[in-house]
Amino acid sequence: MKIGEALREVRLNLGLSQAKMCEGIVQRPFYALVESGKSGIRAESLIMLLIKHEVDINYFYNLVMDSYVTSEAQIDRMLQNKMEYAVNSKNIKSINYYKNKIIRSSSDEILKLRAQVTAAYFNNQLDDINDEICQKIYKEFDKENWIKSPALLRLLANTMPLWKHEILSSRIKHLLHTVQRKKVESELMLERYVRIFENYLVTCYDQKKYKSAEDACFIKEIIDYILNNVTSFHFMIYRFHAYYMLALFENDQQELANIQKILIEYGYEDLIGSWPT
Repeated sequence: MKIGEALREVRLNLGLSQAKMCEGIVQRPFYALVESGKSGIRAESLIMLLIKHEVDINYFYNLVMDSYVTSEAQIDRMLQNKMEYAVNSKNIKSINYYKNKIIRSSSDEILKLRAQVTAAYFNNQLDDINDEICQKIYKEFDKENWIKSPALLRLLANTMPLWKHEILSSRIKHLLHTVQRKKVESELMLERYVRIFENYLVTCYDQKKYKSAEDACFIKEIIDYILNNVTSFHFMIYRFHAYYMLALFENDQQELANIQKILIEYGYEDLIGSWPT
């Protein structure tokens, strides 16, 4: 929906009149034009409205996003979501299908790289990925700004099994020490970082890179960061995953069984199907 429509939905959900909604920010006649789509609104005024009424900006973004992205971007997002669902359910046939769809129809080179590596991983064909693709991926992370790029964070999350362990660990240590020094600015960015860290834990487990004292120490540092910083209720699955990975590294079969039992009882059986065992 458009910005005006989204503001109207928010206002009605809050049970406010137009006058109360815009009081102290813009005039009611002008605000009425915004809601009806007959006038735009300055970014500053929009942010003031959202902050005044404690409207989650990510929620508002999701309301309006589809109306302001290109049709090509919408298709890419749909294919990305389909691919993620196939990965979570370990549906190899669907993974291969959506990988091919992405290669054929998308102009997003990073999305294509992610799809190629993801499909190769689930088909046990990582050795077939040529060195040119590996170097292309590494090059994306030579720049400092990769830490704040959602597209590059997703690329890192999806291509970890392809990386040489020393190079990957160096990038993850840089990321961890950066976010430890600086407060993460939003829950959305925190979630992105936590996904990176948890994918790294899985990669270490799959590649048996956790037995040396150095690797074990760094893995413990990552798990501690997740447990100390993931506190929101809707992020609880990440805490469970961290505890699950800790139990895997320690070969604590009883703890693994307890975590699986709890998550199945809460309806997460399909999700944990993609977790390592």
